[in-house]
Amino acid sequence: HHCNDRVWSQRPLQHKQVTGIMGVEAPEVIFRQKVRAGDLTSTKNMLKEGVDYTLPGLTVRGWTPLHIACWGSAKPQFDREIVEAILISANKDGKWDEVISAKDNLDGQTPLDLAKEKRDKLVGSAGDDKEALDEKRKFDKIVEWLEKGLPSS
Repeated sequence: HHCNDRVWSQRPLQHKQVTGIMGVEAPEVIFRQKVRAGDLTSTKNMLKEGVDYTLPGLTVRGWTPLHIACWGSAKPQFDREIVEAILISANKDGKWDEVISAKDNLDGQTPLDLAKEKRDKLVGSAGDDKEALDEKRKFDKIVEWLEKGLPSS
């Protein structure tokens, strides 16, 4: 029964992200949640399945999954791999510039700005703390990828 199709396709794209019937959430919403949770396996699987990883959230700041990952997930040990997984997909799909230049709605920050901010906070506090040094290395690597691209495998 196709009479509704045209109406649907003319709506602004954002509406597609809103929860569907019975509260089933759009894959893009779930993807951002998985990234935020630091769920590396789900993140990689959803990327394989072709989820749209470029879409900003419907939040005040409108962060993309890459913003979220660069700011740090609930499982910091997986942040680097999550960032890498998103960047590998973007590279493959020709969306590199789009994902790295996405801006925060409030202050225009890109994922790179966020990664640098996190790293700079660590620089002051590190000292001899191995954990802080590892975190700093992680953000160094993320910043390097965002600035120079992924190393060609």
